[in-house]
Amino acid sequence: MSQSNDSSNPEEKEHDLESIFQQKRILRSQVRKTLKFMDPSLRSHEDNAIQKIVLEAPWFKSSQRLCAYISCSALREVDTSKLLSQILQIPNADGDTKTRKKLYVPRVEDKNSHMRMFHISSIDDLIANSMNILEPAPVDADGNEREDVMQANEPVDLFLLPGLAFDRSGRRLGRGGG
Repeated sequence: MSQSNDSSNPEEKEHDLESIFQQKRILRSQVRKTLKFMDPSLRSHEDNAIQKIVLEAPWFKSSQRLCAYISCSALREVDTSKLLSQILQIPNADGDTKTRKKLYVPRVEDKNSHMRMFHISSIDDLIANSMNILEPAPVDADGNEREDVMQANEPVDLFLLPGLAFDRSGRRLGRGGG
């Protein structure tokens, strides 16, 4: 019987993981400081550039069902307001204005930050929560429950996720919340 090439013992693996977690904590702290002191006009310019890249990307143009976050300036997230507006206005790929892209956005459900992704058809479907973050009301203007992405008939083709930082390969460093 052959042994695995991984000769690390459990203590070494635990130490390696702790080292990675520590490096991530340090990197998060550095990125937060950089974002905090970033010139607002540069930040706005960068946000616009990112949104333009997304809007012009073939993978965005061909997507039909998207999950996206609603940016929060207090968290210094990349602004998504133009993206969301465009998603809600764009007809589908064959030009049919009756079937737009379908957009799902997060709603925090409890104090443990569990989220559900609900379909919205307009920016007006959003309300401020207790932390002044926009999210969809659980029911629409007619009192009907919103469609939850987990009950959707079609799969999502694109997720636009917030992140504290990304590397050149697109790997994401989150805020450390799990």
